[in-house]
Amino acid sequence: MASQVAATAAAEPTDKFVTLNGLKLHYVDWGGDPVAGTLVLVHGGSANVHWWDLAAPQLVSGGRVLALDFRGHGLSQWAVPPHYGPAGYMEDVESFLRFVGSPVTLVAHSMGGAVAMWVAARHPELLEGLVVVDSRGGPPPLWRKLQWRWRHRAQGRPRPELPSRQDIIRRFRLHPEGTYLSNQALAELALKSAIQLPNGKWAFCFDPQTRGWRDSGPVRLPNVRDVKVPTLILRGAQSTLLSAWRARWLQHKIKGSMLREIPRAYHHVPLDNPDDTATAILEFIAWLRSARQISAGTQR
Repeated sequence: MASQVAATAAAEPTDKFVTLNGLKLHYVDWGGDPVAGTLVLVHGGSANVHWWDLAAPQLVSGGRVLALDFRGHGLSQWAVPPHYGPAGYMEDVESFLRFVGSPVTLVAHSMGGAVAMWVAARHPELLEGLVVVDSRGGPPPLWRKLQWRWRHRAQGRPRPELPSRQDIIRRFRLHPEGTYLSNQALAELALKSAIQLPNGKWAFCFDPQTRGWRDSGPVRLPNVRDVKVPTLILRGAQSTLLSAWRARWLQHKIKGSMLREIPRAYHHVPLDNPDDTATAILEFIAWLRSARQISAGTQR
């Protein structure tokens, strides 16, 4: 696999922007052959495209690899007035898939995984496959909501501005916090998740208003059992967000789906164990394409 990656991966991903639904969305292009297929990578809540930096270079042997920042996250434009939550995020993904064109394999982590399942249920024609990475397929359990409630107090406040890069590193936290990343790798991720402002201070690339999306009113969401596209469910073996029971429940609800557990991984699976994550995704893509060829052969 290493030789294939070296032949097709860009040394560094290319930053690109596209305006969809009136918002300028950021994505990175890791290269790869679009003729082989396209993979679109989607991050979780309060995260950004860099959650895929360790796994994405290994995926280019499976086709062109693109990673998208949701509105209000990373370098994507903030929604003014605020329009976040499931409706807005589904708009982002569905519009981006139509922008990409041909059906893609959508790979999505955590909150992004829930959004991806809703998109797959609504518009299966946009996808040839779906990979859901450590996502419950809906809102977090009550105990986790209570644990995170303090984070929502930032809603309505201006984004904090910090004096230096070191302050960004000290303030940065993963949620949930369990991880196999080294302190150096965490520091690098922190700086990739922040920008230096014109006044010389530093701030995270994240709109605090995204935390108040539940105040925008109820949204009618598809049921996960309505997902009909070929689906792979990945669970971090040590995840505290997606229990083994819930992962099996999700597999039962999505008919024909496959479930794999990624060892040495907490909730942030593509950060903790990018090698096994990429291998599982590439094996799923190979299975998808083999099944498609067999199907095409039987129809002749």
